[in-house]
Amino acid sequence: MNPESAELSRIRWRCRRGTKELDLLLLSYFENYYELMDDERKKRFDQLLMLQDPVIIDMFAAPKAVEDPNIRIMVIEILGSDQGLTIE
Repeated sequence: MNPESAELSRIRWRCRRGTKELDLLLLSYFENYYELMDDERKKRFDQLLMLQDPVIIDMFAAPKAVEDPNIRIMVIEILGSDQGLTIE
């Protein structure tokens, strides 16, 4: 496995979370957009993946309330909206 493939596998693995809803959102976004992202967007996505699941769920519920503007942009991109999402 080359280093680039190993890195993609590592990130894909980090997209797997504790809820099916987060898995679906993060894995779908990763599969569809990650390789098209510039380095800055990849960095923002990585920052998001470093957060705990409850924090990410809160951010997806209220994207306008996310304090970090870089993370807010990523959350809105993943959701496709700034309206929020309820994950139960």
